[in-house]
Amino acid sequence: MVKCILDTDILSEYLKGHHPNVITKASRYAKEHGVVSFTSLTVYEIVYGLALKSAASHLTKALAWLNQNEEITSTSADYLAAGRIKATARSRVPPLSSPIA
Repeated sequence: MVKCILDTDILSEYLKGHHPNVITKASRYAKEHGVVSFTSLTVYEIVYGLALKSAASHLTKALAWLNQNEEITSTSADYLAAGRIKATARSRVPPLSSPIA
């Protein structure tokens, strides 16, 4: 399995433990790579969601789990590169619909 970054939706489903397919694949990924990788933005979104629900015990467990895995924090250079890549890709292939931004 290729190393990748799990997005918030997948990581949230994994942490909830409700979706068998997500749990199976994420567990297999974690076993193969030793950690699950996610971004700082995902940490923000998980913390926000659990804090909004006043789910203190779930938040404590989620933070402990997140701290045992791999948080990737983007730098300004990453955002500059991403902007250039997206602009190049868009100039080559028109979007399917008009974007908002």
